[in-house]
Amino acid sequence: MNQRTAENFTIAGELYGWCSQVTAEDLTEGSVGRGIFDAQARGDIPPDTAGHIIHQYLGAGVDSTIAAIGNIVALFAAHPDQLALVRANPSLVPAAFNEVLRFWPPVNAWGRRATQDVEVDGAVIPADAQIAVLLGAGNRDPRHYENPDAFLVERNPVDHLSFGYGPHGCAGQGLARLEAHAVIEALSRRVERLVVGPETRVPSNITRSIEQLPVLEVIPA
Repeated sequence: MNQRTAENFTIAGELYGWCSQVTAEDLTEGSVGRGIFDAQARGDIPPDTAGHIIHQYLGAGVDSTIAAIGNIVALFAAHPDQLALVRANPSLVPAAFNEVLRFWPPVNAWGRRATQDVEVDGAVIPADAQIAVLLGAGNRDPRHYENPDAFLVERNPVDHLSFGYGPHGCAGQGLARLEAHAVIEALSRRVERLVVGPETRVPSNITRSIEQLPVLEVIPA
């Protein structure tokens, strides 16, 4: 809880209120949201859950996916040699996105509550303690990743922590991957190099997003 959280409660409340009242007719036919209502009508998901699922997509999957796509553009602009590798080998698209997520996770930390006493490296985390899981730090752990501060699309770090892990894995990561893979594939097919100006980051409690990234020149493929 801080000033930034308090200032945004009103906006968050509007979002939650809309999700609790949204109907299929409010959404464009063929859209992801409408598809969730279609699944509910078919009985593929329980009754009266479509709005809750849409809320989860909006609350957890929009800002983080936007952040990840911004990071894709910024990183390939800064590392044209890595974009060239994907251009030469389009099968690297999924690996490239994994490396984007490892190198610049859209969410650097996430909260958890310990359900029991847990010992980590000789320190005891007591039951009911609030924990900040430092996903970004884990993704740069030199004990696990060789040369962790280098952006290398051929690394393919499938075990990065940016989508969580195990039962706590991000439920919307499939959709995020579809979107990000499409962006990387399009860039690698159409662009030889991007020239960008200085980025401006968004101050946030959770996400690490780019607010502005001026694209000064696009050199086509």
